[in-house]
Amino acid sequence: MRWAFNEIAKGILAADQVRQKMNTQSPVKLSRSAFHVAIRNPLYCGKIFIAKFQDEEAHLVQGQHEPLISEELFNKVQHVLDGNKRVERPNTKILSNVNLPLRGFLVCPDCGRNLTGSASKGRTSRYYYYHCFSACGFRQKAEFANDIFETGMHQFELDGGIKNVLKKLLLDNYKKFVQDPMNEKKRIVQEIDRLNARLSVARNKLLSETIDDEEYLDIKKECKGQIEKLEEQLSKDGSDTKNFNVDKTLDKALQHIQNIPKLYREGEIQTKRAIIGSIFPEKLEFDGKTYRTARMNVIANHIFQLNNGLALKRNRTNENIFHLSCLVARRGIEPLFQE
Repeated sequence: MRWAFNEIAKGILAADQVRQKMNTQSPVKLSRSAFHVAIRNPLYCGKIFIAKFQDEEAHLVQGQHEPLISEELFNKVQHVLDGNKRVERPNTKILSNVNLPLRGFLVCPDCGRNLTGSASKGRTSRYYYYHCFSACGFRQKAEFANDIFETGMHQFELDGGIKNVLKKLLLDNYKKFVQDPMNEKKRIVQEIDRLNARLSVARNKLLSETIDDEEYLDIKKECKGQIEKLEEQLSKDGSDTKNFNVDKTLDKALQHIQNIPKLYREGEIQTKRAIIGSIFPEKLEFDGKTYRTARMNVIANHIFQLNNGLALKRNRTNENIFHLSCLVARRGIEPLFQE
């Protein structure tokens, strides 16, 4: 049961999905109601429930037995079951059915509502569909939609040439938007010099009796405090600069995402859904032929644009900076994936 509590606390699988998975690994099979009662039972975290009696309210007391899980884990599971846990991707249901990897990521092209997915039982087998619950009645074969999406994932393939261009683009952006550590060091040193100069002026004013002792001590305390903070910051910035290698970090990151199409094609359902959610932070629209989206992960968007030769307009002031506009989910706008 400890495993079941840990899985539910993650908020990835529904409680009944955890039960079904646990039943496949154990000779003792739990019904849905028995499992629900068990994961609500505070006995697992060492507590005993005392029912209301006369004027005494119902309450929990510490039991004599050794708890199987921590009270923190038990409470976390209760929050998940009560629907109080904020999911990572709002309005997206996580389903482990391998035939419906896009369930929860799609919106209806006709009415804009979320599409769900389900199976229809035929004479010899089951047929899976993505469909809308509204009166618009939109319905699409899941196998067909999945094939188009998987084929479209090849547009995120990162070959050697694209990898080098993308790395250069990201390095240029890093230099543009992340402050140069050497410039920051210079600014801190200048600020320390300014505070020391102010302290020296205050000392001269004290000697010339322009200000009194109390005013001088206030200025000294203020300046010394700021100088100590700046010197601490200067020391920290120096060590951070030595330890951080942006070039090496980028190489490592790009290596991880180099085989996205293969990872998606060969991955299990959880892997597929993790890739979809990482690349597309907003919902996808599929009209039966074409996929569109309002926004894409910034790195994935760069790869997609470079692979397709889209919007590579050079900035006149800096030929190394490209303008990479994002695709939008509207009619008439260039499609993302299509049949």
